[in-house]
Amino acid sequence: MGDVSDSYGQVNATLPVVPRDVLRRFHVDEPSDTRFACCARLLQSTWREMCGMKPGLHRSRSGSQRVLGSRLSEVDAKQGRNFLTPDIARLARRAVAYREYGALIDEQRLWENLLSSQPLTFNLFALCQVDEERRHRLFERLFPGFFGEVEKLAFEHSPGRGDTRYLGDYTAFDLFVSGTGPDGRPAFIAIEVKYSEDMRQPGRSGSARYRELTRACALHLDPDAPSLLTGHLAQLTAEHLLAALIREQWGQGAHGLFVTIAPAANREAWYAVELYRSMLDRRPDGVSFMAIALEDVIAAVSEAGDPDLSARLHTRYTDFSPVHRLIDDWQPFTED
Repeated sequence: MGDVSDSYGQVNATLPVVPRDVLRRFHVDEPSDTRFACCARLLQSTWREMCGMKPGLHRSRSGSQRVLGSRLSEVDAKQGRNFLTPDIARLARRAVAYREYGALIDEQRLWENLLSSQPLTFNLFALCQVDEERRHRLFERLFPGFFGEVEKLAFEHSPGRGDTRYLGDYTAFDLFVSGTGPDGRPAFIAIEVKYSEDMRQPGRSGSARYRELTRACALHLDPDAPSLLTGHLAQLTAEHLLAALIREQWGQGAHGLFVTIAPAANREAWYAVELYRSMLDRRPDGVSFMAIALEDVIAAVSEAGDPDLSARLHTRYTDFSPVHRLIDDWQPFTED
């Protein structure tokens, strides 16, 4: 098969254009999906079937319903089966109950949507919230020497939604990790997690506050570049600015890092990442930007001492062997 190994144990970033009859068989024929999103949706449907869970329903704005293979049934969703262990499900429920004021958490999406990056964030990091040794090992693997001590993890975090000292809107990070650096100064990592998303977001070009901040924060080579506040880059710019403002509030001695995590095969996400990188000022002062492949985070979970969770994450999110097998087994020209 060329790009795909014979054992299906490892595949490169090349994913197929899946035939529509295969997609229909698994109830995931969504014409608006990108190539990666299509394969990821199919992978989630095959994973759901492997786990013995029934598909859920997509409800349109008009009120009509249809079966969607990348969604859990209401029964399975209520049992927390969008999460890889009961402990992760419990921590997610707690995080939702004690969410920050104004936090925008779509609970139906969190519990039912297998493609959503919110449950992925919990599956990756929730256990670190209650295990000091685990979080120290994992973040040292991912960001060597950045933290001296990791003190707290906050999901769907913003320092002040609607606060004009910041962005004046509801922008938030999927995960905010805070502690101290090796020098004892305050340190944080603000993380945005993507799975199937293509990075397109509503633009911010109509906001005078955003343009004021691109100039004041001095993160970009051209702070007036229109593309910073439109299309693929709008969310990256917004969250990077928010991280810079947090550092300003904490004091210039604080260490800050803004990180995006996305699967290696999500070409649209990495296109946005590379374009954003090309627009950054390379000076070392301020909050740096970093992007990490989801596969590397999953490997770090194993290296930090939890190979079982790492294997579950790989099977669920990044092992596209079932998709490749479906392509191999596809026989479009068989006679009835």
